[in-house]
Amino acid sequence: MTHPSQSPGPAAGRPRTGAQPDHLVPKHRMLALTDGVVAIAMTLLVLDIEVPDGLRGQALNDALSDALPQVGAFLLSAVVIALFWRAHHAVMREAEDLGHGLFWLNITFLVLMALIPFPTSVLQDYGDRSLGPGLYGLVIGVAALVLYALEVWVGRSRGRGWRSVPLPAQGLVFLASIGVAVVSPSAALYSWIAAIPLSALADRHAGRHAQRPGHSPDGTGPGGS
Repeated sequence: MTHPSQSPGPAAGRPRTGAQPDHLVPKHRMLALTDGVVAIAMTLLVLDIEVPDGLRGQALNDALSDALPQVGAFLLSAVVIALFWRAHHAVMREAEDLGHGLFWLNITFLVLMALIPFPTSVLQDYGDRSLGPGLYGLVIGVAALVLYALEVWVGRSRGRGWRSVPLPAQGLVFLASIGVAVVSPSAALYSWIAAIPLSALADRHAGRHAQRPGHSPDGTGPGGS
């Protein structure tokens, strides 16, 4: 117990002798929850791939051909979820135990991860309409923005400014594809490819800013203000 004459100081709210404050969530518990949500989401993706029983010959060939869009959507979402999982673990590697704000940002991110099988199924069935690519772009884009907010939050807690965090280019591309899908659903699908080079440019820009001489930790540039 703290002596009455002592000031709480900067260590207030930190565990003492291994105790965990009630308002903090251990980081390893959140990472374990993330792994579980990701595993379930990827499992649900494959359940949408179906081929009717008892088919032979041309009927079987037609059924396999019809399943190709399902396989394509599965592979797309499996890669997207895997990349989100890897990025999330990279962000959380530098985090301390989670307070309220960081906790709810993580929960929001996991809700969106768990939701991905739904827009994937819609994309399989309505990929030729604006609904399919539009809904998929919305969920993936918002998830990318939430992950960006997580990285900024953790970075600021470590003394880094928001400019040292790569801009969420992939999220902006997927959100922009919603409008593209209204005009051309197929063009919206192809527009997602732009996320690859734009993300690389965002990473390069953030890296250059972090290495700039006189760069202040709060991201305000030389000298700060």
